[in-house]
Amino acid sequence: METVAYKCINCGGPLQYDAQKLKFACEYCRSDFTEEELKAHFGELDENLNQDAVEEPEIPENADDFESNTVIYSCENCGAEVIAEKTTASTFCIYCHSPVVLSNRLSGKYKPDLVIPFKISEEDAKNKFFAMCRGKKFLPKKFLNNAELDMIKGVYYPYWMVDSLKDGSVHATAKNIRTWTEGDWRYTETKTYKVKRVGKIDFKGFPHSALAKEDHNAMKYVNPYDDNEMRPFTMAYLSGFLAEKRDTERDAVQKAVDDELLGYAGKIYEGTMNYDRVQIDDIQQKTLEESWKYALLPVWMMTFSYEGKNYLYAMNGQTGKTYGELPCDKGKLALFGIGLFIALMIICILGGYFLL
Repeated sequence: METVAYKCINCGGPLQYDAQKLKFACEYCRSDFTEEELKAHFGELDENLNQDAVEEPEIPENADDFESNTVIYSCENCGAEVIAEKTTASTFCIYCHSPVVLSNRLSGKYKPDLVIPFKISEEDAKNKFFAMCRGKKFLPKKFLNNAELDMIKGVYYPYWMVDSLKDGSVHATAKNIRTWTEGDWRYTETKTYKVKRVGKIDFKGFPHSALAKEDHNAMKYVNPYDDNEMRPFTMAYLSGFLAEKRDTERDAVQKAVDDELLGYAGKIYEGTMNYDRVQIDDIQQKTLEESWKYALLPVWMMTFSYEGKNYLYAMNGQTGKTYGELPCDKGKLALFGIGLFIALMIICILGGYFLL
């Protein structure tokens, strides 16, 4: 499999994108470079990505799950063969730890149009994780083990970014309710209205996951991103991070996108109805214009297994918005329950003593 590794202009060491400096850094000679400096030295950074993607070898029908979901690539730095999942587009060599971009996964129709580079550093991501855990008394001690925390990884996730101009209409039943009191009587007056709204809604940059894996659903909790920091895609931003290649086509997710936009449209129309209660009876929407772009968006992620259950910590790599699932130490919880029970018993006994 064809790979790309970006080398330091000064010493030839591997370059990684530094989210804190917003530059490409060499950990050997401590040099930093901007994207413009790399282009001035190397020329076009993604010169082969507009070519059609080279088809990967077909997987035999009798292949097992491991064989059908993995490929082998060769590290440009040390020559070692390393295994990657079939949707992996950027990773590390497990032997020399050099960042490697699998360019074949990002060429032709799989070349992203846009990317938001990481803006939150790994250190900041870990600090935010500690802040989220601080004060959680029932966390298992080993959950904060440094070895586990080192598993936090920066990942570029694939998204479809949809611009869609919709023309729609909605029918609703609305009510205004007024209550008042006269003497011993309380009155309620309800006025019911049939309401209709029509209009066009222009959705811009609506994100929808382009990854079919189950864990993509968790990514919605770290949205939204600031689209103003979108920039034309270049592979160099992937260096030093993991990246996933999209494995869904537009046709496969079109209905899901339409359904989500219909839901948002209903909320927008309802927001124009100034009544006490509103019930949407019917909503219709058709597409006037629509365009789709493929983008990679940054996420800091860590998964943790505790007592057979997997937990996820994710953080938006641009804005810092976090989502976290934390385990509970059943032993600590049991001790707390016992202590609380004893304390209540003492209070009840003392209360009964003073009442005698």
